[in-house]
Amino acid sequence: MSDEPTTNSTPLEHLEATLEAALHLAREMTADELLARLLAVFRTMPAEDRPAVIDALEREVTARKLSLATEGVSGQSMVPNPHARLYLRVHESTFDRNLLERDEMMIATVRALRAASLIPAIPDVYASWREASREAMQHVDEGIRAVAERLVGEVLGFIAEARDSEREAEASPHTADATRKDAQGS
Repeated sequence: MSDEPTTNSTPLEHLEATLEAALHLAREMTADELLARLLAVFRTMPAEDRPAVIDALEREVTARKLSLATEGVSGQSMVPNPHARLYLRVHESTFDRNLLERDEMMIATVRALRAASLIPAIPDVYASWREASREAMQHVDEGIRAVAERLVGEVLGFIAEARDSEREAEASPHTADATRKDAQGS
């Protein structure tokens, strides 16, 4: 009996050929561990994601095959990216992100200022920082230097504002106490 049913095959012979083909395919699939992993991932993937992911895989494999065919001529090749991502993170929230970002920036600024205060305390580190910072200015264009200069100027203004606020608070602690007593006495 042949592997493929003929038009003269009996239904039993047709069924037997189909089952043999299915067994052969099942053996091939179970022998290939990567294929098994691919199928397992595909099965667990949300159904609505499958078309986009398959489109991305097909597009990338097509590009890779084209690269293999032309890398000798073009001198350019493609390699798999072990860190590739198929999903983008999307933030949808009714929470005001500006507040979170503002607080995160404030906390990051406090941390940076505290860390920066350690730099001058260690002479070798301070000398290295100065040298590295001076060189860094040679590696950026004037537009970036101008932005840095503006931001540093603003920080200097913030420092002056903070000092003025502290001086005012120190100069008038009695005014604050008198205001509190008036409010309690009313």
